[in-house]
Amino acid sequence: MGLNRTPKYLEFLVKKVEMERKPILTELFTIPQAACDSGKANWIQTGEMIKNLINTRFGSAVEFNHIEFMSGQWFQNSKAQEMLENGNVNFPFVLVDGEIACSEKKINISKIINTIQLKIK
Repeated sequence: MGLNRTPKYLEFLVKKVEMERKPILTELFTIPQAACDSGKANWIQTGEMIKNLINTRFGSAVEFNHIEFMSGQWFQNSKAQEMLENGNVNFPFVLVDGEIACSEKKINISKIINTIQLKIK
């Protein structure tokens, strides 16, 4: 049986989460952009695109953070560090409430959205 993805049902779920719990934490982890890659879309732009998609779909039910490797935020996230050290993830990767949503060579928006929807239920 597939997920119910009708707009009214998703709106209902988002309102339910907003009333019942703190926002679902979605974190994009990337490596810093190399200066030689300046002609390509960068991780900051990608992070903003993902944030906008998630905010449009889920509103305040989801909190989004983009965290670069070796930044202050990176060193505050021992779970992500441990996952990387254990080989469970590789850059880029996305965690939703601390669980791996995607860890592939490219970001998979569908997997991120599906993981968030499962957390909302």
